[in-house]
Amino acid sequence: MKKIILSGVLLFALMDVHSQTLIATSLDPAATAHHNQRKIVRDSSENIFIVFTDTLNHESVIKGVKYEGSTGTWDDAAYLVHGRNPTLAIDTDGRVHMIYESNDSLSGIMYTHSADFSSWTQPMLLSDTVPVNNTLPVADVDSAGRVNIFWIEKNDSMSNTLMYACVLNDTVLRKVSVMTKKEISDVAIANHLLYAYNALFFAIQFNTDSVLFFVARNDILHFDTAYEAIGYQPCITYNSYIAEYPEYDNPVRFQYIDSSANLMEVETYSMDWNWLHTARLQTGIIDYICIDDLAPPIGYGYLFMKNGNLFQGFSYGAVRGWSTIVDTIAGNPFYPSIAYKYFNFNYVDYIWMEDAGSQYNIFYNRAEKLRSLGLDDPEENRGFTITGYPNPFSDVLTIKLAIEDMAGSPPQIKIYNQASQLMGVLDPVASSSGEYEFLWSGTDLRGNRVKAGIYVITCAIGNRATAKKVVFLGR
Repeated sequence: MKKIILSGVLLFALMDVHSQTLIATSLDPAATAHHNQRKIVRDSSENIFIVFTDTLNHESVIKGVKYEGSTGTWDDAAYLVHGRNPTLAIDTDGRVHMIYESNDSLSGIMYTHSADFSSWTQPMLLSDTVPVNNTLPVADVDSAGRVNIFWIEKNDSMSNTLMYACVLNDTVLRKVSVMTKKEISDVAIANHLLYAYNALFFAIQFNTDSVLFFVARNDILHFDTAYEAIGYQPCITYNSYIAEYPEYDNPVRFQYIDSSANLMEVETYSMDWNWLHTARLQTGIIDYICIDDLAPPIGYGYLFMKNGNLFQGFSYGAVRGWSTIVDTIAGNPFYPSIAYKYFNFNYVDYIWMEDAGSQYNIFYNRAEKLRSLGLDDPEENRGFTITGYPNPFSDVLTIKLAIEDMAGSPPQIKIYNQASQLMGVLDPVASSSGEYEFLWSGTDLRGNRVKAGIYVITCAIGNRATAKKVVFLGR
């Protein structure tokens, strides 16, 4: 009986999980802006939390929408607080932290949190009370439960200051100005996806002239420049080391749009920044980007806008230089936001807005991060085709690989579990005229039977790569 239940769950995991859902409406044309202000997070119980700005009696208010993972239903949008431009962060206990701008003529940066997304603590003012305008808060949580917050302070001299605050248990542990410069216009932040390390990455955009990426430790008492480029809209994703490559510390991916409106990626593994790779993920004109969580060494998801369409992409890293489009939202979507935490190996959760005339509709979508391996979804435009059957499987998975150019590097097939741990490296059974066959019987590198669950098959041929999901049912 347990096997039947398990099989049903795993079969559901392989189904098309597209679920475009209208979850709320708003009168604010920037209800879900900005690209680094994460409007959506999730917890370990598959509950999803979303915030956005609306207008009530000519004032800006922040509303929230919750998806109940236990029942599979969305709650109605509910008023949370007066304010605008909210951003969310979530800690290991599932407590949701919200940082936002007050409605004052010179807006302040406010902080509150909730354990159930309905009862919120008394809002705390983080910014100074002197007459300055504060904007664009962004936040994340580290392994110690500290909420790291950046925002931009604009003073009377028209210069902009990047501010930082660290909050723990309703106490401001540290507040400091990071740097002052007139051109500061955007900021990004990323703590470790699995709450394993306390290093903090952040980025600053100086108008459209340049972007700088930094790494900081010890509540940013010290921070170092990691990378700089000409461009705008910086994004960051940061996760654990790769077990099969222990010399690499912590994989980090930076994204930005360059001066020609191309979407660029920077990939590094070592904290001493001696090992950097860059690649052009998408060609212009890219309008807007958001970054998803990183699953090393496989890759990460991201969203971008181009020609009025919203695209869900997946990158295999700058070293490979390969990226694929997983899904496309047509129509008139804008201001997307993607869930960075909790880490989800299988799915991406994201929202966006659409203009409905008298109001703005807010949509949610959950989609597969990686497509499933099978016979009906071959690779295209990569110089090879990979298929597999049966999927799900309980005995032996057969993978077939056809390569157009046999003069290149031999193919490499690897299997990873959902913790990004290497489970197997497959050798071809036979090869002839560009066709290879690989077999996997559900064993790890030591020949032991792996647990039932979802695994990822990666295929690399030179700098070309792909990854597909498979389900092992066990015996």
